[in-house]
Amino acid sequence: MEGVPQIPPLDHLEYMRFALSQAQYSPSKPTNFRVGAILVDEDSNKILSTGYTLELPGNTHAEQCALRKYSAAKNVTEEAVGLVLPIHTVLYTTMEPCQSRSVGNLPCVDRILRTLSSHSRGIKTVYIGVKEPNTFIAANAGQSKLEEAGIVCVHIRKMASAGSDLGIENTNIKAATGVTLDEHQKTLVGSILDLFAGRPSLKKLALWDDDGVFEDPITIATGRKQFEPQWYGLQSAFSEIERLHHEVVSAGNPIGMDLKTRYVTKGINKEQTIASRINIFYDKDTGKITKVQDKWDGELPDSTIKNAFRNLNSVSVPKMVSVPKNDKEDAQRGNQ
Repeated sequence: MEGVPQIPPLDHLEYMRFALSQAQYSPSKPTNFRVGAILVDEDSNKILSTGYTLELPGNTHAEQCALRKYSAAKNVTEEAVGLVLPIHTVLYTTMEPCQSRSVGNLPCVDRILRTLSSHSRGIKTVYIGVKEPNTFIAANAGQSKLEEAGIVCVHIRKMASAGSDLGIENTNIKAATGVTLDEHQKTLVGSILDLFAGRPSLKKLALWDDDGVFEDPITIATGRKQFEPQWYGLQSAFSEIERLHHEVVSAGNPIGMDLKTRYVTKGINKEQTIASRINIFYDKDTGKITKVQDKWDGELPDSTIKNAFRNLNSVSVPKMVSVPKNDKEDAQRGNQ
């Protein structure tokens, strides 16, 4: 396949990181997790197909998209894809495959089982990033069902790095030529990309100083009680949030990043694309974020009247948007 990285054989962590990079293309919606999946031929160390949630028309899952794309490339039906898969094909998926669907699609577990054939082909090993939370389907038993059928399921536990401990989804940080981030800077940037994608969590916001500031052309939010509701408010305001482009252009302090995002407003379905220059300031001693500036088209308002309205917005949003009280409540809302 074109545009895929060269990953050393059996480097499961790197393959899972690549699957995570696919998940980032999935549109952010309150009704689905953003999952990435890749099919790999372990004999040739070749990536056969990739997929992410909602990549193809319909309410499609990542594993479903990867299998459907490979079957189309081989000019066979998805039902017969197992007959054309290499003998030692494995699947990497960032989340446990579903064993039931709420809207009529064939569960991903059944799609994987369907690849098994009498010709020793099919998917016999599945590498999993995380178990599926109970947000949409209670007690998903996808892994158990696969294992009962003889499929080996392996959790990539090494993924529990600082970033993944925080549940950071955006780990594939793109940087301009000559720009190198250290590991802590990557964690900060990944967390900010998650926030702009409408994927907040208390753990990610713990990376902020209590007196931190968020400012954009419509808000100046100072302190945790003001900036946290701004991020949780994105989930309430928009039905779709899609990152179109990002690139870190400076590894200093602030960290500078170009960001282009498409938003669809709930209720009226109004679509808007915003190009921003993001500046991430952080304390060199504590490592905490002290300020994030979101400059739309590289600008922030500088008039007294506009700044007054921005301060007003920082007060009104917390009155309308609730912030989870603890990690349990955060998880119940579908936040990692």
